[in-house]
Amino acid sequence: RLTQKHPLLGTAVAMLRKALALVGLGLVASQEFGDEKTLEMNKLISSFVNEDSFQYYAVTIPSTSSAIKIKLIPSYGDPDAYLSFTSPEPDDLTATWVMDDVGAEEQLIKRDAVEFCQKEPCVLHMSVYGYDEAEYMIGVYDASPTTLHIESECAPGCKQDMIADGVCQPACKTSSCYDDGGDCDKQNCAPGCDEGWVGDEYCDEACFVEACNWDGGDCSENSGCNTGCLPEYINDGECDSECNVAACGFDGDDCFARSTECYGEADGKDYRGTKNTTKSGKECQAWDAQFPQQHTRTHLNYPDGGLGGHNRCRNADGETAPWCYTVDAEIRYEMCDVGQPWQHCKQNEVPLATQQAGAVQCLNPTQPPSGPLPRFEAACGNGESHADVCSRTCCNAAKAAAAYCANDEIHSGRHQDYKMKIAFSMLKQGCNSCEAFSDFFGNAHLLDGLGLGSKGMYRFVDSFGFKLLVASFLIMLIMLCVIAASIARYVWQRRQYAMPESAV
Repeated sequence: RLTQKHPLLGTAVAMLRKALALVGLGLVASQEFGDEKTLEMNKLISSFVNEDSFQYYAVTIPSTSSAIKIKLIPSYGDPDAYLSFTSPEPDDLTATWVMDDVGAEEQLIKRDAVEFCQKEPCVLHMSVYGYDEAEYMIGVYDASPTTLHIESECAPGCKQDMIADGVCQPACKTSSCYDDGGDCDKQNCAPGCDEGWVGDEYCDEACFVEACNWDGGDCSENSGCNTGCLPEYINDGECDSECNVAACGFDGDDCFARSTECYGEADGKDYRGTKNTTKSGKECQAWDAQFPQQHTRTHLNYPDGGLGGHNRCRNADGETAPWCYTVDAEIRYEMCDVGQPWQHCKQNEVPLATQQAGAVQCLNPTQPPSGPLPRFEAACGNGESHADVCSRTCCNAAKAAAAYCANDEIHSGRHQDYKMKIAFSMLKQGCNSCEAFSDFFGNAHLLDGLGLGSKGMYRFVDSFGFKLLVASFLIMLIMLCVIAASIARYVWQRRQYAMPESAV
């Protein structure tokens, strides 16, 4: 009845209904967004990924395959690949394996790996991410011994990691090596450093080498101490192999250069000594290496375990004692003999791991400021880049900041404000696996109850239908105000000119 009396209100309601219809269409369309493309085994395909975007793939692994090999060959740019058997559309937070080196890469995964197939049919989920726009080739091959003899060279004198590394290798200019990934068509100052990247006011890790004049000063005003060791890597809480050299001060405190053999925990989880051989004398494999043993015991997965760019015995995952992977392909890992707790401690000596944990403050007023909070802010950035927000580095930094900033009276407010900003950014980007934000994401079921979910919610908010809905609502609100004012004015006038009963 109200709409019949007031045509303007009826028009507003009709516009609202149309907006809701458009929103419904937008939601249906968003459900198709991001579907994984199906890949065939033993077939290399070419594709393209935009800047800060993903391409998603899925490939079914035959039950007869005892191993698979994933090949990622960039034509230009530097794409990364994320692999998982359990998480569709994996990213840096949910992937089991990450391919993030410069140039052509191969990842061999054996069926006896704990993280291989959890069920049949076995499906490998892959995501290719572009920090910048990139063109690449990708394929998954059966690497069973009876089907493919795994070689480190695709042609005599050409190793796989020499392809598409930015340097022309004549031995690689063959069809079996993909014509060196196009490297002989151009000459760069370093592998992966494309022409035009030096001196472009953007820090490119691949160009931070002496041959490229340390990226033309884009990363630092000073020259680097070693290839690949950016200034911000030193004392950033992670032991980087590129910085773990004398010229870089052994990465500050990150690689435990000043540690002794002193530890106190019964299982040796606080051992930060230099032992790098097993009980049987086997040499330990570096924790940041994936050959000959493939594994997930990395700094990203165990940020407090003392792992990284070194090969010393550690116990990051709750074993009974420190251990390591070996460089012997036939022996995956062995325990280490590091003595008994407190055996190698001097009088009143405190284990280095305990010292470092006790000395941590939320924010240290150094120049520039250091500590868990600045690392959190640097790791996650402004919240706009998927590469920053949805990274394990960001998640690890968030967990460290939460541990040291929650009870800091001076900086807790700054920490909470930034944490909420990143939480909403993660929701927008569709990555909700970080434990540091579990309370926030615990309420995401409210969105799921509306049939939206975290990704769907933000796709809905960014959609044309939502914007039209908001515009229609505002127009309707203005019309309602005008109608209400007209009715009020009409009632006031009736009362003003009403005839008194005594005059009747």
